[in-house]
Amino acid sequence: MADYIVEPPRDLPLSTKVKALRKEYEDAKAKLSTYKQENARYRTRDVSQVGEIKARYSTPALEDAKAELKQMEIAAVKEGKALPDKEAFLGTVKALAEEYDRTVSALEVLMARARKAFDDGVKEELVPMGRKEAAKAAQARDVWEKAYKAAMAARETLEKHAGLFSYCVTAGGMDVHPRHGHSQGDRLECWELNEEGLLTWEASQELDYDQIPEKIDGLIEPDPNPPVIEEFNYNPKPRYFIASSDGYGDNWEH
Repeated sequence: MADYIVEPPRDLPLSTKVKALRKEYEDAKAKLSTYKQENARYRTRDVSQVGEIKARYSTPALEDAKAELKQMEIAAVKEGKALPDKEAFLGTVKALAEEYDRTVSALEVLMARARKAFDDGVKEELVPMGRKEAAKAAQARDVWEKAYKAAMAARETLEKHAGLFSYCVTAGGMDVHPRHGHSQGDRLECWELNEEGLLTWEASQELDYDQIPEKIDGLIEPDPNPPVIEEFNYNPKPRYFIASSDGYGDNWEH
């Protein structure tokens, strides 16, 4: 059975035959997992602690049965009745525990066989599958190259018109967009116009057009929330007088 570093991908183009083998393996794996979950009480576990010389094993179902048997023995002694048959009472649980081990062992063998059949089927198809995938990758590469060249051409066109816009908005002051050659990117993907055909205020912020000191009107959307300019108060009158003249004498000038 193969020991894959990476499991066969779900989209591996397998033949119908090998897909059926994969399903048989997955069904066997699921059956084993389901059985273990539903019958976990009958699994015998190693419960020995570190330092113990002899290993100790325990089965949850058997421990529960022993506890129940102890209560039955106490009740029988109290009522003066005969003790219950220990072997008969625990025998059913022991049989189920043994059945669990045998069933798990058989299911593991079935899963291993199904896995080997699936692995062998995959191996037989690796070469033809690989050649088909290589051809598809070559086709995809050609498509990608064309798309990349088209994207680069579109970007050049975008930069050209952004530069011409800059020339217009600065009345000949500059012929490239403000972030041209910026180490953190030129943000041209933020270019956006409003319904009136003006560069939006948000876009102008992202593109650094707000950093240009002199711009002509009619090309960039005005600031929707311009700063409020407060009137200068030539005669300020403080509202609170925290300082006190006490202790300063005649030279108090605060």
